[in-house]
Amino acid sequence: MQSDGSTIGAAVMFIGLLTGFFLCFYGYVAKRLLVSIRSVFAGSLVFLALVLLVFHQQSLLVGLSSASPLSELWNIIFTTQDYMGVLVNLLSFCFGGLLLFYLSRRKAALPRLVVASFTGLSMGLVIFLLILGFLPLQTSFVMFLVLQVIILAYSLIRFDSYMALESAVAGSLIVSCLLSQFWYLQFWLFFTMWAILAFLGILNQLHRLGRPKPDKEQENG
Repeated sequence: MQSDGSTIGAAVMFIGLLTGFFLCFYGYVAKRLLVSIRSVFAGSLVFLALVLLVFHQQSLLVGLSSASPLSELWNIIFTTQDYMGVLVNLLSFCFGGLLLFYLSRRKAALPRLVVASFTGLSMGLVIFLLILGFLPLQTSFVMFLVLQVIILAYSLIRFDSYMALESAVAGSLIVSCLLSQFWYLQFWLFFTMWAILAFLGILNQLHRLGRPKPDKEQENG
């Protein structure tokens, strides 16, 4: 059933679908821009996670073990009982994003290695938070460790391919979410649409990345 259009405006739907399809099938074209944006997110998330582990370890464990871990995590970050703690959390979030953005603009081997590491770590943290909504903390943590090793290794070994894979998954998720919300699709239809689009997007982007570059582009790049 189609929605009445009040949930998602036409402009938002149009821009969202364009962005989603572009990321899904042609994200490799804007690789440098995506790496910069992704680095800001990675640095902010990882630095914030480190600060929470160091200064809020006990409350963090209690919050992640609760029935609503994301809400508890938000309350820990922005607790009204510790304004200095909130300031430290925000500063670490901003500092991490700015540092990784700076490193992403460098072409040396070490900054690229740091960016790839933080990118893989941040994706592992996101997956951990998503899994935590369905499984207990211990089970989620074990799955997180296994997936984190795989993601981090792939990100370090083949960073360009990893970014293409992330772009395809994110773009297909945007398209599937928008269409599912607009037409009130059931979850299995949403998941099927997302899986098909992600699979096609990954195939297309990896195929494009695997093609040999023209001679002129190799000389310039």
